[in-house]
Amino acid sequence: MACTYCVPEDDADGIRSQLKPSLTAGDMVKIIKALHQELKLEKIRITGGEPLMYPNIVHLIKEIKLLGINDIALTTNAYYLENLASRLKQAGVKSINISIDALDKEIFKKMTRKDMLAQTLKGIYAAIHEGFPIKINAVILKHVNSSQIIPLIKFGIQHQIPVRFLELMKMGYLHHNYQDYSFSQAEILEEVNQEFSTHRKLRKISATANYWEIDKTNYKFGIIANETEPFCSDCDRLRLDSYGKLYGCISAIKGISVLQKIKNKENIEPELSLALKQKQPIRFIGNEMSMRHIGG
Repeated sequence: MACTYCVPEDDADGIRSQLKPSLTAGDMVKIIKALHQELKLEKIRITGGEPLMYPNIVHLIKEIKLLGINDIALTTNAYYLENLASRLKQAGVKSINISIDALDKEIFKKMTRKDMLAQTLKGIYAAIHEGFPIKINAVILKHVNSSQIIPLIKFGIQHQIPVRFLELMKMGYLHHNYQDYSFSQAEILEEVNQEFSTHRKLRKISATANYWEIDKTNYKFGIIANETEPFCSDCDRLRLDSYGKLYGCISAIKGISVLQKIKNKENIEPELSLALKQKQPIRFIGNEMSMRHIGG
């Protein structure tokens, strides 16, 4: 898919051919192994773009698990998930986040530029069948899909899947005019509270989402308020792109190459220090680089 908040209209058709990873699965595993030896990684999340388009995804997950990293998560648009859910479970995926911005067919198509809602839902149901812990991620855009907040929560309640609503990030072609589409945490809560009574839960350290529980239920939904309530101050994540570059923050324009040093069995502590210095102390500042280049 070429979602409107990541890819401009004039760039939507050629993204699959333009974005071919330069790393083999073997190189990715080498980098992850070196990072794990230095950092004792507790969790790996495979994201994209769309990771299930990667032809060696199942093999890659198996190799990561062999490194001793047991918490392997995946973020996907679920379009290919129906046919892969069982194999992903067997390979070692522990949990899945699924991006779905609307349950209305026309609004879904407007958000993603693809008529794939039915296939996405089949992917969700396949993941449920396999017993995966699932979260739904939905980016909310003003005047586009804010009407989908309540339907998504009701879908989440029905299937006992936490839904997390995301504020639009200052990335890519929307970097300078994100306010035209931004729908804030306060506005999301205003929509929710027209239908439900809620109370806020305590945010966990380094968590990206704030959570609310709907009263008289055990159901919780989240909001990732990267603009209006940023979580940069305790972020503990590093990002590895498909070209072998590390980022301490997706605000960083330039990634830090580590593959050659790893192949030469050199110390990568200087590169890790540089990546950590990329972290923003208070607030995400964003940049003009498309999210599809660094991973969503």
